[in-house]
Amino acid sequence: MKVLGISDNHDSGAALLVDGALVAAINQERIDRVKGSSAFPWGAIDAVLDRGQVRARDIDRIVVGTSFTPSAFLRLFPNLHQKSKKSGQFSPLLHGYMLYQSALRRSGLHSWEIDGCKAILEQRLKKRPFENADLHLMDHHTAHAQGAYRTQEHAECLVLTLDAMGDGCSATAWLGHNGILRPLWEQSGLAAINLFYSQVTEFLGFRPLRHEGKITGLAAYVPPDPHLLGLFRTRIRFSNGRFNRMNIWKPSKTDDDFWFQVRSYSKETIAACAQSALEEATLAFIEYWIRRTECGNLALAGGVFANVRLNQKIAEIPGVRSIWIMPHMGDGGLAVGAALGSLETEPKALEHCYWGNEHNRTDRLRAIQRHNLQKTDQNILEKAAALLSQGCILGRSCGSMEWGPRALGNRSIIALPSDHGINDRLNAKLKRSEFMPFAPLVRYEDAEKYFINPSQAGRSAEFMTICMNTTPLFQQKCPAAVHVDKTARPQLLRRSVNPSLYDLLTEVEKKTGTGVLINTSLNMHEEPITATPDESIRACKEAGLDGLLMDNYLLQW
Repeated sequence: MKVLGISDNHDSGAALLVDGALVAAINQERIDRVKGSSAFPWGAIDAVLDRGQVRARDIDRIVVGTSFTPSAFLRLFPNLHQKSKKSGQFSPLLHGYMLYQSALRRSGLHSWEIDGCKAILEQRLKKRPFENADLHLMDHHTAHAQGAYRTQEHAECLVLTLDAMGDGCSATAWLGHNGILRPLWEQSGLAAINLFYSQVTEFLGFRPLRHEGKITGLAAYVPPDPHLLGLFRTRIRFSNGRFNRMNIWKPSKTDDDFWFQVRSYSKETIAACAQSALEEATLAFIEYWIRRTECGNLALAGGVFANVRLNQKIAEIPGVRSIWIMPHMGDGGLAVGAALGSLETEPKALEHCYWGNEHNRTDRLRAIQRHNLQKTDQNILEKAAALLSQGCILGRSCGSMEWGPRALGNRSIIALPSDHGINDRLNAKLKRSEFMPFAPLVRYEDAEKYFINPSQAGRSAEFMTICMNTTPLFQQKCPAAVHVDKTARPQLLRRSVNPSLYDLLTEVEKKTGTGVLINTSLNMHEEPITATPDESIRACKEAGLDGLLMDNYLLQW
């Protein structure tokens, strides 16, 4: 059975299952080089078929991981869909769209909208010879929940989703038991949590749906102001089993009374209060469902759970036995969730996220020749460790590309964490403005030495989706990877997952005494993570890095 999962919403992409096993997953942005691309994912579809060595005519089932978001009208006019996304989180058009989709779901008339969407997608998919494939559309939050449940190991699991509106819904609760996922509750897209953090992001001058992590980073610099926090609590809260609703009759405006009061505070204070309000509401939501179900195994998905500091707070809730955050928690993960859910695959711990393109040997050699690079293919790990120990900054573009928003070592920039100034140097080279330090890459066996109670984070810490408190030793040895609140967002690495990267950490430890590197994505500011050899070389040279590990070569210029 060959199943193709597709998402054609924000951060569109494709995934391929063969006989129930996930063999490829790629997002369209890595192909068309448009950050968060919402274009129909033809490039991603072709890439996953190529990686899986499967022809279009061999596909038995196609599952789209969102049903009527985008609506039939926006699917019919994709250019209008692209333009509408630029209108911002305070747009009356966005407000009206959420009202429309939420009303459709509540009334039950959304089935007509789904039928229209399916007809449009059937016509569009005729551009490839999928003549043997049945087409199915899966509800947006169902795809989120299926992906979270079926990529963790517990047969019994409480699954929660929180997202900006998808298919007229913002929040859901589910209980998984022996491979069956049962819906418990949902709240419409009018829940106030829908736009809250993204509106704060835009209000502070950052790009919504992209730069929310900057707000999380800023939030640690000052304590919340009690008055402003109280004001935010009127905007977002969870009580009596539900999030409060947005004002459906009065769309938010950046100059209305609420935001006029917010404007008088500093960016750091606004961020701190927004983070605290989000944490309070979300923790109340999770505690409520733990009490209702008496289940402490959590699986979480949806864009809200991209917030790594929030995820740490969730892991610390009494009664939480395990926490799993879907590595591609936002809409970019819908294709995988839809494919897994359509087959009801057994819950199984996700081992890695390296499901993207591999470097073609011919393309790699041609790129090296085009850029006239010096290459070394002997003892490259030892030589790379020597360069890193001397303070050099290297790129690493090896093996299969990561799926998801985090670079997990295969399309990464790496350097020693002992130089506190490396963050400023790298941000300047990459033309970025970051308020959190870069993530530390740490061998799994070293977790207890560097982090406080790392078992609390579970396997989520292997995918860079959760913060942890650091030990004094880590703070001393790795200051560049420690945030002002003494936390870090690590990638814990098992050797079985990525042997050459693990061995590089071991070589670094031999030369420096500390087997830790900082890891940030290999890309320039506002560009997607690199995919091809040419893109990786260009990014390294443009950023002025000192070299590049590319599969079995160490490249320098």
